[in-house]
Amino acid sequence: MPRKKELSEDLRAKIVDLHKTGKGYKIIARTLGIHLSTVREIVHKWRRFNTVATLPRSGRPTKTSAKTKIINEAGHGSTEPKGNRRGDSNHKKAHHGSAGPADDRTDSDHQTATHVSAGPTDDRRGDSEHVMHIARDNTVYNDGDTDCYSSDSDEDEDPTASHLSAGKAETKEHQEPTSCASSDDETTEEDPTEQFFCGEKKIYAGSSVTMGALLLLLLAFIVKHGLSKAASRDLLHLLNLVVPGCVPKSLRFLKKHSTDYNGKTEIHFYCPRCTNYLGVDPGNECSVCQQSLSRKYLILKAYYFLVMPLEIQLRNLLARVHSKLGKHFTRDDSFSDVHTGNKYKSERQDGSITLTFNCDGSSVFSSSKYSIWPILCTINELPYVERCKNVLLHTLWFGKGKPQVQSFLTPFINELQKLSAAGFCWKDEIGSEHHTTVTVKICTCDAIARAMVQNFEPFNKEFGCGFCYHKGEMVIKGRGFTRVYPIQMDGCDLRHMPETVQLAELVMGNSYDQSQMGVKGPSLLFLLPSFDIIKGFVPDYMHCFCLGVVRQFVNLWFDPLYASKDFHLTDEHLNDLDRALCEIQPPNEISRSPRSLSERMHWTACEWRAFALLYSPVILRNVLPAVYYKHWMLLPCALHVLLSHFATQDELNCAELCLVQFVAQIPSLYGLEHCSYDCHVLTHLTEGVRNWGLLWANSVFVFQDMNSRLLQMYSGTQSISLQIFKNFFSYEKIIRQGSATLQDASTEIKDFFCSMASCDRFTKSLNYIGEELVTLGSGSQRVLTPREIAALQKNETLSWCQPHRDSVTEYKRCVYKNMLVTSLECSGTLKRNNSVIETSSCFAVVESLVVVPKPCSCEGRPDCSCRELVFFCKQLQRLTRQPTIQDTQINTNIAKFLVKVRNSNELCAITCQDIVSKCFMIEHVGHLYVMRMPVFETH
Repeated sequence: MPRKKELSEDLRAKIVDLHKTGKGYKIIARTLGIHLSTVREIVHKWRRFNTVATLPRSGRPTKTSAKTKIINEAGHGSTEPKGNRRGDSNHKKAHHGSAGPADDRTDSDHQTATHVSAGPTDDRRGDSEHVMHIARDNTVYNDGDTDCYSSDSDEDEDPTASHLSAGKAETKEHQEPTSCASSDDETTEEDPTEQFFCGEKKIYAGSSVTMGALLLLLLAFIVKHGLSKAASRDLLHLLNLVVPGCVPKSLRFLKKHSTDYNGKTEIHFYCPRCTNYLGVDPGNECSVCQQSLSRKYLILKAYYFLVMPLEIQLRNLLARVHSKLGKHFTRDDSFSDVHTGNKYKSERQDGSITLTFNCDGSSVFSSSKYSIWPILCTINELPYVERCKNVLLHTLWFGKGKPQVQSFLTPFINELQKLSAAGFCWKDEIGSEHHTTVTVKICTCDAIARAMVQNFEPFNKEFGCGFCYHKGEMVIKGRGFTRVYPIQMDGCDLRHMPETVQLAELVMGNSYDQSQMGVKGPSLLFLLPSFDIIKGFVPDYMHCFCLGVVRQFVNLWFDPLYASKDFHLTDEHLNDLDRALCEIQPPNEISRSPRSLSERMHWTACEWRAFALLYSPVILRNVLPAVYYKHWMLLPCALHVLLSHFATQDELNCAELCLVQFVAQIPSLYGLEHCSYDCHVLTHLTEGVRNWGLLWANSVFVFQDMNSRLLQMYSGTQSISLQIFKNFFSYEKIIRQGSATLQDASTEIKDFFCSMASCDRFTKSLNYIGEELVTLGSGSQRVLTPREIAALQKNETLSWCQPHRDSVTEYKRCVYKNMLVTSLECSGTLKRNNSVIETSSCFAVVESLVVVPKPCSCEGRPDCSCRELVFFCKQLQRLTRQPTIQDTQINTNIAKFLVKVRNSNELCAITCQDIVSKCFMIEHVGHLYVMRMPVFETH
């Protein structure tokens, strides 16, 4: 006999047939007039059991007598009925809807089934047993009642629900049991190999691999490839079969050494109806909209985000890097890193550190609306290279669309208010205690995220610029309209913090719908101590320049819609440029090898940057018409200054003039409709440099690189945010352990560990010559040639060298001040040219690197370090032209960064102190050009 209000089997089969044809849940529900949750439940049931027939239930629970209750209370310490306990099979089967036939599965099997099937699609309809179960747990499920929240409109399953509903997340106050707690292969006994984790015991007699190194590599392998519990267990068993006792048998032991900050991760909730921030304890009702709440429901539907307190991370980080704080490269009267900015110097306080934070979204699945939004931080007082290596992860939000700013930023602001007022204490490596306060000074993000957190109008609205009061204007473009930002002859007033606060108060006094001068209302960042909501944001050159202006104009040149324009480039030009790009040998600072312009739709931001700054000044010569080429050269001319190691005030003024002229000439050369918002932001770049240092000091590239790493730290579709959080901090702990465990390991082990941990803290065969100089690889002994001896004698600083009596050690590569320098022979083999440098007197190509012993009184001791690394280089002769009266300051500046040279056979000998910078050399149409390398991010 069919159940009450049960759909016929034919109708259920029709639902499945429509689903097979590709119809979605909403379309099927509207077509057949059936509730959406019912359609979804029938399809899920068909997927799981391959049938639409009604399956038998598990039966009525047996009655518990008074005697049995007493026995249960004595045995389990609980007066709760058996049917309501976590271990009861009837309770677990309520999560599945209609259960299958009775079977003899164990209790752990039922837990596994619950973990797999639980999810946000459990909005059941017509299953009274399920509804009664939800009611007992105070979860706000409903069948269309307007008084409660319903998520029937969400067709996609939330990937985090089933994992967290099983309780894998932990907070300080709430410890949820994990789904893998009851494993028959894990024991509570300590593994006997734990004592050898940091020891020197070999895995077997005669092996060069220690047990500690093997365990560390095993941890990195498991974390990198996201091995499941079963795969990890089988891997341990396999290794123990090959070498008995080489690795522990317990997964718990591996978990203990792979996870960091155990129990410190916080789950913060927000209301599903009004998105009000609820904190770590959501309570039973929202204080704003009076929505009924349940912690279990909020976890099941993923109305939460994860937080790792900054204080915990800073305490561990400062203990390791405190000696590097404030160790920046400086030059008098020049702008460089953050500490040289005027705004930073005016607000600097002793005994405190400042942070730069970034919040930007990244899509998780290519064809999905899901994305992650992390809050990442760096310490401004660390040198740039150390900042790139030590990025802090505070908040991680995962879900559809964008997070609600009020909820998303609240934990971050609350903690910064505490750290700014009271500070925190930490101990360094020798045990000395320090007290430090923390403030946030800089925020970097793209235009969309910037408008969201500032609570300003987006850039496509009136007064949409967050840096000035430029209104913009609407013009015709194609078949529609677009907002453009041409240069205003009378200038444009910059925004200021007091005016913004007054405007925000004015908007709040009137209404939320009426913005004033682009300000929609007060921003939560007003509560961030010592943070300027206007000047604290720096223009992001990655989005406005690399992915904005450069891509816009390159696509414009090849757009067939503008075939009649003078700037249009044909397919023949495209083929010539592709051939030129494929012949380029870039240095290692450029992460990607050049790809053809035909594949530009797949170019990343770093590829657009390399094309604009290094390739285009040469390969576009004689391709673009002269007036357009001269206009284009204003861009790389300005960016080479803003991305240099040091820049004077005069150089900044010249760069600003180049950018203003570039934007001002766009309407006459290309048309007013191409004065985009990205072009307008270029005019604000130099103001950000004067406040907070050169562009590379606040580059978004560092944070985007971290976002890319976060997207590689999950597998599957379940529990994305928790996987990323766990793996991120596991990587950090593994890398720290590797610094000590692999100190004396072989080169092969270090390289393998670096490839799995995505770190560069180990390098092949390090041979330290000085504090900032290290050779790579194993050297070879040889004697100097007569030509090299003559070059040595020409250098007065190397007059102490006695090349006739001593042999030298030749190396192929070295690292000096984080610059990789190689010989010309090595560069040709690797298809990467790292041999071009600028010395104090000329440009040169490194032919060989040799270590020459210095005269000393060490008397042949094996630990003698009295030696000098000598570079034998071929000089490049500069081809200079005579300056003319028509030359402007801009033309002079262009001649500085783009130098035409020719080869020579003159050999010179220099030391590392003579190296000024690394250079990029490109040959095109029989001519050689050299450019000083800009400062790019370090990986």
